[in-house]
Amino acid sequence: MAGEIFINYRREDSVGTAGRLHDRLAQVFGPNNLFVDVVGNDLNARLNNQVAACQAFLTVISPNWLNAKDEAGQRRLHNPDDFITIEIAAALARRIRVVPVLVDGAHMPRASELPEPLKLLARSQAVEVHQNYFDEDVETLVETVREALNGGSVEQRSRRRPAMAWVAAAAGLLLVGWTGLHWMNTSVWPPWAGTKEVGNPGALAGSEAKRKSEEETEQQRQATVKAEQERQARTAAEAEAKRKSEETEQQRLATVKAEQETRTAAEAEVKRKSEETEQQRVAALRAEEELKAEAQARYSALISQANTSSSTGDYDRAIATYNEAIRLDPKSALAFRSRGDAYTNKGDHDRAIADYNEATRLDPKSALAFSYRGVGYANKGDFDRAIADFNVAIQLDPQSTHAFRNRGVVYAYKGDDNRAIADLNVAIQLDPQSALAFRSRGDAYTNKGDNDRAIADYNEAIRLDPKSALAHSYRGVGYANKGEYERAIADFNEAIRIDPKSTHAFRNRGVVYAYKGDDNRAIADFNVAIRLDPNNALAFCNRGRAKRNIKDESASADIARARQLGASGCR
Repeated sequence: MAGEIFINYRREDSVGTAGRLHDRLAQVFGPNNLFVDVVGNDLNARLNNQVAACQAFLTVISPNWLNAKDEAGQRRLHNPDDFITIEIAAALARRIRVVPVLVDGAHMPRASELPEPLKLLARSQAVEVHQNYFDEDVETLVETVREALNGGSVEQRSRRRPAMAWVAAAAGLLLVGWTGLHWMNTSVWPPWAGTKEVGNPGALAGSEAKRKSEEETEQQRQATVKAEQERQARTAAEAEAKRKSEETEQQRLATVKAEQETRTAAEAEVKRKSEETEQQRVAALRAEEELKAEAQARYSALISQANTSSSTGDYDRAIATYNEAIRLDPKSALAFRSRGDAYTNKGDHDRAIADYNEATRLDPKSALAFSYRGVGYANKGDFDRAIADFNVAIQLDPQSTHAFRNRGVVYAYKGDDNRAIADLNVAIQLDPQSALAFRSRGDAYTNKGDNDRAIADYNEAIRLDPKSALAHSYRGVGYANKGEYERAIADFNEAIRIDPKSTHAFRNRGVVYAYKGDDNRAIADFNVAIRLDPNNALAFCNRGRAKRNIKDESASADIARARQLGASGCR
């Protein structure tokens, strides 16, 4: 399965750095949660598996990344088959958190310099990683990745429209067949006019019988007519009742139909209003997400700008930019910690500690925030609080090179060189490329008087960071302690060449010149050291002694000033 973190890099110029990043991130997040592209991997498989599944996408950007060209002399980023472009575009399209990692002094590309699918990359928050400060910079990268994993990638909201069942009621019309009534005509026979036969009784009797028979026949006929009339009346009444019943049924069906139409219209109106409300809700959510995305992009750009200003030594501008980022996101532990770093670099340790306090409150599991606050306390001379913070940082992240190294430095300040060396051993084991850890362990060996081991550590520190003025200057102290003054002076000369404002190198070169009996050169170096640091008690003390060697009457004033600044043993 693919991991949660994908490292994208161009093999021609970033394979070494990508490997180091993988090893360091694997210590924090576990090797199974990382994926680094290798030659031969199927592109579709990467897109469908590793890229699609990751929560944080790191793209390593070197100085040649933007202008890298293919065999035809065309820029690779504008080649539609370039796997770097395809993978980054896929991550951006899936709204995965993309973190540009600027290495070897690379700068963040502008949107105008990128092809269309990568223009959103210019709005991503970048992290700079320098070889000379690899461990500190990777700690910042770890925090940024952890934020992405905790935040996760940006969620896609979908709307599911409810399905409405339409109910139709069909009413059948009863077709009534009207049957015409057939009226039966009955003939009415008129009575026969009888002839009275006078004087003939038989004839009279027959005539009477005939009359009675005719009367009975008439009565039967009338009864038959009456019965037929009653039947016809019943039939007409039944037909009228049926007509009225059918009319009533038609009225009922019309009422039912009207009610159904009203109910259907009401349901349609309810559905319309429901859909309109849902559309308004979705539009509001979309607008809110767009505002959040815009604020996040602005926040990321501000953090990147502030980091750049801080790395170039423009701490005031860095602090002002961090202030704006904190205004946009007052709950960003990263912004407070980064602003604390800028205050630390300015020497404003109280404000730095206040920012680290807020960072640890917002993110109690930030090992780096505790570790940097420990540095702030150490700079103020509050070594016990510093060690307490380093202890918490190591408990939260047992792989924190920063915490082990700085706790070792504090132990050395307290004179506990054995504990200092033990911590620095762990720091070097965690990051064998840390020049600062080797130099700090060399200081501890110097304090113990083990000059050979100290020089060996300074040699390694210089190999890892040839531009470290302090490493050359401290190695010069080691050689001086061994009596190898020419080597010591050569190291001090190199330190001053690298950093013409190195008080340490001028003061200690002056000490070596004094050891060699060259008091004038010694005094010249002490003069520069005092000009660079007017409160340097050791420089005043050593200059006073050198002046005394050449019978300079101002020697006593220098020694008195040294004792006033805290060098009570200066005589």
